Amino acid sequence: MTATRIFLASDYGYDDEFVGVLHGVLARLAPDVRVVDLSHGIAPFDVAGGAALLERAVPHLGPGVLVAVVDPGVGTERRSIVIEVAGEGPRHLVGPDNGLLVGAAARLGGARRAVTLEAPHLSRTFDGRDVFAPCAAQLALGEPLASLGEPLDVATLVALREPVVSRRELDDGRVAIAAPVRWIDRFGNVQLSLPGDILDGVSSVAVVARDHDAIVLVVHAYAELDLGILGVLRDANDAIAIVAGRGSAATMLQVAVGDRIELIASFGPRR
Repeated sequence: MTATRIFLASDYGYDDEFVGVLHGVLARLAPDVRVVDLSHGIAPFDVAGGAALLERAVPHLGPGVLVAVVDPGVGTERRSIVIEVAGEGPRHLVGPDNGLLVGAAARLGGARRAVTLEAPHLSRTFDGRDVFAPCAAQLALGEPLASLGEPLDVATLVALREPVVSRRELDDGRVAIAAPVRWIDRFGNVQLSLPGDILDGVSSVAVVARDHDAIVLVVHAYAELDLGILGVLRDANDAIAIVAGRGSAATMLQVAVGDRIELIASFGPRR
């Protein structure tokens, strides 16, 4: 029995042969398994950005094997791993043990078990080709997880730091909530590390970011905003995003991933 698909995500980009080589290895070892590229445009070495991408994507993928490579520690003592998850979606997550995979595993029901992979003596700089892709092919072709490596206590998997979110009550009855920017998409929408239900009952929001502050509209869709007008909404990933009508909220606010933004929310009927 084979897996439905192998999903790939990396910071390799397309300027070099890396992505093509991964496809070639998988085509050679598992020619009948479909390979789906999620993204190879993760910023170089950006483990947190890659982890966020995987968390957004995995609930929508269906059965298969996920290979993710953002690996500034390649060739060091960091572990190469496979995580088997408990829920629906990709059953196995393959990649470096540097925090890249743990959030995605949580979105898929949690890590049930894991193994460490033995690196072959081919290269110390291209584990995507030499370790992760061959492992994914084996899993896709039905190889049991236990035969691929030594058991690993899932409690020892490397996890990224949780974002620091603060909340304070103001004297005028408003609530100030500060959180870091987690993701800025190619349209300039600014996703915060805040769940979408933060907007429940909110009538108006003031945004404070670096040297900028503005009252923004609370909306449900981008099209509710006129050109260049800022708004805040619950996005497709059930997170809070600051957006602009046919423009870049990130450019207007001059913010980057990791910057802290404060939302000052008033509650009551929306005007």
